[in-house]
This record gives sequence, C-alpha cells and structure tokens, in this order.
Amino acid sequence: MEIKTIALIVIALIIGIAIGYTPIAFMPKTLETITIPVYETVTYRETVVTTVTQVQQTTVSLSWPRKVVDALGREITFDAPPQRVVSTIPSITENLFALGVGTKVIGVDQYSNYPPEVLDLINKGSIAVVGKPWTLDIEKIAALKPDIVFMCRGVKPQETQFAPKLEEMGIKTFFLTCDTAKDQYDIYKDLRLLGQIFGVEQKAEEVISNIDKKISSIINKLVNVSRPRVLQLAGPPSWGLWSAGGDTFIGWLIKTAGGSNIASTYSGWPQLSYEYILSKDPEVIIITAHDVDAKSVYKEVSSSPLVNTTAWKKGRVYLLTGEADDVLSRPGPRIAEALEILAKIIHPEIFGEITRSDVTNIVSMSFSLIDVSGFINIEIKAVVV
Repeated sequence: MEIKTIALIVIALIIGIAIGYTPIAFMPKTLETITIPVYETVTYRETVVTTVTQVQQTTVSLSWPRKVVDALGREITFDAPPQRVVSTIPSITENLFALGVGTKVIGVDQYSNYPPEVLDLINKGSIAVVGKPWTLDIEKIAALKPDIVFMCRGVKPQETQFAPKLEEMGIKTFFLTCDTAKDQYDIYKDLRLLGQIFGVEQKAEEVISNIDKKISSIINKLVNVSRPRVLQLAGPPSWGLWSAGGDTFIGWLIKTAGGSNIASTYSGWPQLSYEYILSKDPEVIIITAHDVDAKSVYKEVSSSPLVNTTAWKKGRVYLLTGEADDVLSRPGPRIAEALEILAKIIHPEIFGEITRSDVTNIVSMSFSLIDVSGFINIEIKAVVV
C-alpha cells in the first residue's frame, strides 16, 4: 500500500506539472475542456513483481489565447479558434475537413476538390476560389476578411510574396509542412497543429490513429518482401522526367509500399535523365498526371527510351490520373489510401491486382486510333513478350 500511495502522489505531481505548462500567463477569455488519459502504474510485490497499468480519465482545461509554432518556426498567437479560414493548397483543405472544421473554410485554392463537399460549397458560393497556390489573388483573399490564411512551406511565392503582403494588410498567416512532408509523421504534425489551433486536439488524434492503423496493416504484410526498383514520374516524359527524391513523402510511400525508389539518393524533386533511368533499370514505372489522356501517354512512352526498361518489357508501367493522382500527390488524411494504391501496384502478388478506373497499365491497354484519312480504324494492342 505504501508503494501504491507513493505512485499516486507521483501521478498527482505529474498532473500538476502538466497543468503548469498551459499558458496561464494570460487571463483566459474562454476555456475549452478536453479529456485525456492519465496512466497510473501500481506495483504489487508477491513471489514475483507484476506491473498493472490502469487508465483513469482526468479533465484538463486548455485556455485561450494560445501560442502555436508554424512550419517556418514563427510563434503565432490565437485568441480563440479561427472562424473564417482560407486554405491555399489541397492537402490543407483536406486536413481541415477531416478534422471537422470545414464549415469555417471561406476560401480555397483552385485545385482543392476533396472532399466532394468542397465543390458543392464552391458551387453554392459559400467558398470562394482564391487562385492557384503559386498565383494567389491577394485582393480577393483580403476581401474575404479571414481570421487566418493557411499556407504551405516550400511554395516559395507564398513564403516570399503572399504571406508578407497579407501580414502587411493585417491578415494572419500560418505555414504548415504540407508538400514538404518527408513521411507520415510530418502529416500527423500538421494535423496536430491544426488541432491545437481550432481546439480539436482529440479529433486530430482520432484521425491520426485511424490513418496509422491502416498504414500498419499494410506494412505488416510486407515483411521480408523483395523490393522491385521503382521510378515515379510527375507527368509523362515530355514534362521533363521529374521524380520524387528519397526525402519526399512520395519517396517514403514507395519505400513503405515495398519498393526501391531509384531516385532515393536525390533530395527533393530531381529532374532525371534517360541515361540515369536506364542505368537503374526500373522494374515498375508510375506516372502521375491529373488530366492527361492515356492514349497520348502510351504513344509518348512507347516512342521513348523507357521501352528499354524492365518495367516496359514486363508490362509494369502505370498511369495514375484524376483522384488517384490527387491521393498520391497530397500529403494529407488520405495518405493510407495512397500507400494502398502503391502497394497493389508494386506487390500485386500480396494485395491483388489494382482495379481502379483511374489507374491504367499503359503497356497492356488496348484502344483504337483513327488515321489521318479518317477511313481506317486500327486496333492497337501492346503485346508483352
């Protein structure tokens, strides 16, 4: 009993210290109450020592205002949860809606299209479109009178042009990691930051837990698998052979899905050469492009040096368009779905062949072409030898 009493005293002290780190230097304007688990460890001594962990619910009050550090290292003060919000990149928009604060969004970038509710609200005029992430309409944003504008670290015009202009106009900005994420933990960090800003910390943890369970389920099936060499291209070859380096979230996805990224030695998003690609001889090629025609991509790839890769010869060249491209290209709450797509492409022997309509195997596809005379219909089918 003496040990149990001491343990309880220690727990009480821990709770007191935890409360001491809340921003009590300010007189709180509002109080938000959340419930978090506190773990009590009790040791019983018998013939052997057994440790039993009991969970009890303890209520802690978090006060406003609160200070949150953004992805640029700036400390931003929030007097209360923001009520009028602008998102300047799709992954941030998806995070906001996943956390249940989508009703506070009054402006988004041109590419934000998920969840479907976003497009509905745009069509109804409840959400304004404020331009592309690299060419934001600052005056339009200012006219919306937002409490906060969420921006993306790594989008240079946002860092060097748009944020300073908005700050000069008295509009608060906050940068998230978003597209510079290196793995799922950077995505979790963004979700937690938004949870703090809006006072929905518990919801953030629920979303993270659900994502993590799905990711773990996939990883557990890939223990000791062989790792085929994988090339990811952002667009068809004519776009410049841009790929995902080893320290990008897509690089992390390839590795976690059981592949070996041939661009892993590069940082960021390198532009590769055909010579480099052929020297690495990828066994799987994944091309991502939102609005492209599969026929045109087939023609382009089939007339390029990529036909000399094992990936082409074995019929493992895939085109991701539409939603599949969005899912893979956005480091947000659908990251587990992105991992599943890649796992099915890289390891169909474990996960089964991928059957999504927005994922096309362009080597084995068949289609019809009309020649210039318009009289001859030619059926073309790529044959894998």
